[in-house]
Amino acid sequence: MYRSSILIFLGSLTVVWGYFEGCDNAYTLNPGVSYVESPYYPQNYPAGSSCRYKFSAPSDYYIQAQCTLNIPTTNGQCTTDNFWIDTEGDLLMRSAENLCGSGTLSRDSLFTDLVFAYISTGSQRGNFKCTLTVAKQNCNCGWSATQRIANGQQAAANEYPSMVALKDISSNLPSFCGGAIVSHRHIITAAHCTLQRVATNVVAIAGTNNLQNPASSRYYQQIGIQQFIPHEQYVNEPYVVNDIAVLVTVSNIPWSRGVGPICLPPVGTTKTFEYDTADVIGWGTIFFAGPTSATLQKINLMMITNSDCQTSYNGVAQINAGQMCTYDYSGNSRDSCQYDSGGPVIYRLSKQFLIGVVSFGKSCAESAYPMGVNTRITSYIQWIRNKIGGSNCAVSM
Repeated sequence: MYRSSILIFLGSLTVVWGYFEGCDNAYTLNPGVSYVESPYYPQNYPAGSSCRYKFSAPSDYYIQAQCTLNIPTTNGQCTTDNFWIDTEGDLLMRSAENLCGSGTLSRDSLFTDLVFAYISTGSQRGNFKCTLTVAKQNCNCGWSATQRIANGQQAAANEYPSMVALKDISSNLPSFCGGAIVSHRHIITAAHCTLQRVATNVVAIAGTNNLQNPASSRYYQQIGIQQFIPHEQYVNEPYVVNDIAVLVTVSNIPWSRGVGPICLPPVGTTKTFEYDTADVIGWGTIFFAGPTSATLQKINLMMITNSDCQTSYNGVAQINAGQMCTYDYSGNSRDSCQYDSGGPVIYRLSKQFLIGVVSFGKSCAESAYPMGVNTRITSYIQWIRNKIGGSNCAVSM
């Protein structure tokens, strides 16, 4: 808690890099307690001085900060002296709080990093001292910063933090398949997305909705792939069976508001999701044989019974218990399309759950085959757990 003598203002700091020349600090913290003080503490920092501090905890830990501030005010406002704290750990402090006054406060980093800074531009002086405790983060998954597939709509920024675009660096295609992050080192996609590909030529693009300008997102990451693990019994002839794969990344994927793991259904889940709705997302073609979308598209579809799906695909595909079908209940013939393969079918509760992986369809929901076919995650949850170990949170639906 903070005392009322501390003034708090929300708003981003336009960082002038020159402020921190000669006093720009980065520290890697181990579990336990550390301390940081303003220059010359308990005396005041020099008038006109500025310093920035970035603290990083190990993966799956966070930082608890308890600070005592004595930052000068002018007529009850933060003017020449300001203390900034960014719980997202952003060096540009785009989501930082601006504080001044005297008192104590507590803040926790959202993930592993915490940034704070002070800037003095006048003749006044102040000081601060913070106790930093590195603690284990509770396991979390399926978060969203906000709560065009064929005839779909554009997804909101960071609405689906687990979504990745898979890109082959030896190809000019912006993306050949989608996928979903399930742990720091694992991504789920369709097995057919790994055919005739070299794992080390593939990167996963995360933290952005815009493939034309991915770096426009502050959360953008490009993640190298180390290994493909397709299902051992995957076949695509005469019918598609076991169309699922795990991708192993080269290094840990760090979490942020815009990048994180989707939740998996618990082992033993028997729910079929028939007549429930789910989101299907991707950067695939907007219509059959059309252009791909530069921005992430989403559509809400209904899961139908396998028997109804089989009736539609009779003679073309054999729908099995390891598959589930989606249908546009609005009647607008919307569905996943080309290059959406491997993307997630997302069931939304208070968290986002992966319940399907886009596998195949017929001409992007053409009238004769209006249903998309997806790999049913609950049929493969034990297989997934065996491949990724205990690295994904076990949460109830």
